[in-house]
Amino acid sequence: MNKILFTKNNILRFLSSLVLISTSLYCIIQGGLVLLIALSILTFLITYEYISITEKIDTIYLKVTKSFLNIIIFLLSILSFNFSIFFFIIVFLLNLIQKKTIKSHKIFVFLGPIYLCLPLIFLYNIRMFHDDLNIIIWFLSIVWLTDSFSYIGGNLIGGKKLILSISPNKTWSGFVCGIVSATIFSGICFYIYDYEVLSGIIFGFLLALFTQFGDLFESWIKRKHLVKDSGKLIPGHGGFLDRLDGLLLSSILLYVGYIIYGV
Repeated sequence: MNKILFTKNNILRFLSSLVLISTSLYCIIQGGLVLLIALSILTFLITYEYISITEKIDTIYLKVTKSFLNIIIFLLSILSFNFSIFFFIIVFLLNLIQKKTIKSHKIFVFLGPIYLCLPLIFLYNIRMFHDDLNIIIWFLSIVWLTDSFSYIGGNLIGGKKLILSISPNKTWSGFVCGIVSATIFSGICFYIYDYEVLSGIIFGFLLALFTQFGDLFESWIKRKHLVKDSGKLIPGHGGFLDRLDGLLLSSILLYVGYIIYGV
């Protein structure tokens, strides 16, 4: 067990996670301009990594330019959703005439701003416009627990691979451990705050499930483009997109549930 968990890579993963979690919580609690700047930087980083995966662009200048376009989409969405839609259409049309992108991969270029920007817009909206800090921390805890226990469970238990053609390292044991841990945590949170425990269990299960789907979706994108990691900026993890893949998809579910059911 010690040999499995206490490897150099896992220690790096743990230390990196502490730094990322601490920084994330600080920015979320501060809110306002601090959170806006942090999410803008994050938008740039994950866009740069996504472009590096999905598009055949050799020049850093073009990658940086396209990454800044997504920041503009993110910021315009905070100010006005109509402006952001208009700007997104412009960006999409510019991408269509870009010659270096393989035609079969145009769909990834089209989905990029939606896949990368929309989740962060939703999280900022809940935190600032609805002033709901608790639900953001609860949600992030579910995502972190799902990721962490999936990794730990998969390493300790092992067993049958989840979807070998998409992600050769993910196992059914890790998949189940991640979902169960997050579901139990959510139920306990709802019990402590005197909410309906069953609702907490259901919401926790669904968010954990979508976190796993988000992880698999990003793995599928990387496999489609013959890439192992989205980047190398985070020791032990790879890129920022590798670390946020589960959050991107599950945050959309969170926002829908928050608006419709007032989670």
